[in-house]
Amino acid sequence: MAQMLVPSMQCSQMRVPCNLPQTRSLMPAKMWKSLLLNNQKAKTKKGLSSFRVFAVKSENSNGTVSRLEDLLNLDITPFTEKIIAEYIWIGGTGIDIRSKSRTIPKPVEHPSELPKWNYDGSSTGQAPGEDSEVILYPQAIFKDPFRGGNNILVICDTYTPSGEPIPTNKRHRAAQIFSEKKVTNEVPWYGIEQEYTLLQSNVKWPLGWPVGGYPGPQGPYYCAAGADKSFGRDISDAHYKACLYAGINISGTNGEVMPGQWEYQVGPSVGIDAADHIWCSRYLLERITEQAGVVLSLDPKPIEGDWNGAGCHTNYSTKSMREDGGFDVIKKAILNLSLRHKEHISAYGEGNERRLTGKHETASIDTFSWGVANRGCSIRVGRDTEKRGKGYLEDRRPASNMDPYVVTSLLAETTILWEPTLEAEALAAKKLQLQV
Repeated sequence: MAQMLVPSMQCSQMRVPCNLPQTRSLMPAKMWKSLLLNNQKAKTKKGLSSFRVFAVKSENSNGTVSRLEDLLNLDITPFTEKIIAEYIWIGGTGIDIRSKSRTIPKPVEHPSELPKWNYDGSSTGQAPGEDSEVILYPQAIFKDPFRGGNNILVICDTYTPSGEPIPTNKRHRAAQIFSEKKVTNEVPWYGIEQEYTLLQSNVKWPLGWPVGGYPGPQGPYYCAAGADKSFGRDISDAHYKACLYAGINISGTNGEVMPGQWEYQVGPSVGIDAADHIWCSRYLLERITEQAGVVLSLDPKPIEGDWNGAGCHTNYSTKSMREDGGFDVIKKAILNLSLRHKEHISAYGEGNERRLTGKHETASIDTFSWGVANRGCSIRVGRDTEKRGKGYLEDRRPASNMDPYVVTSLLAETTILWEPTLEAEALAAKKLQLQV
């Protein structure tokens, strides 16, 4: 929808509330024109004259916005075979997403049809200035919901010119683990619950919260409806549809416990696809919040105090877990996970110690625990899994800013490839009261 910039002075003249801290507020073009027409009927000729000037200004501005939107929405398919490919990669922090565009001669169906590309790694914290070239390898393709047509989004990983993965390329190691025969035979499934927080851009405070203040206590906001309880639904819905258009395996979304916080779920997805889909979904969310003028935060504890943090709970199963007798396989996996708790925690996201406190539906970061239907444990097993004797487990430790390549591959490595000593296994089983 085209938006009009309306000076606050004009808002007061038209009896429109202007309670935002900015000197100008955004108003849809149709509402602006409607207000002009209503005020023309009520004003004197002197008033009409002044509003005619404003109307001319609005039409010029609206025309500019309209022409720009026309070009942005232009369908180039009838005129050229060429497409635009948006190459997407992970930057130097391990969580920032970068991208740039390239013209491709014709539509493609597989990443192998796309050329490798390069970028300036010294500008992303991934290479020194004197040898700054980093090479992009296309790995996964999604449809582009912003440009439409045959245009695509391309998830890439990153290498030196000699072909070595750079340190922030976590996909390369994940691909090695997922290509192991024992892992592929187990067909690992993942369902990832990505939580995120929406922040007001000018103050970096959660959407819907009074600036510098706090809303009412948690309770009425989870999966809620209403202007006083749900903040950012349009962004969540726009992201949902964009993911479906792109071909991301998104399975649902909901408002979260803390106001201004949301969650969406991706999966079930097999192997490395799960992480590719999460990274692409994060890119879409960054672009949508950019357009909405809202800041996306993946901080695991965006607001200190009696407020829920943001996680990225990872539901996981193998073929053996999903078959009859799978509950015993799940318990063996839990035992292995307990023995590598520190390794997993160190790889499950920055700032996670602020979230995993033992409060707000989390376990303590220092203690491994598991339970059936217990959201205060490290690993939760569902009631249905216990009843059926097969199914999946939920790892509730990953933070919202975790790298899905790291988390998914580490779960597969620990539960399928890694074998503890018999002594360690026996001690862990006794401690966790597991019979395997």
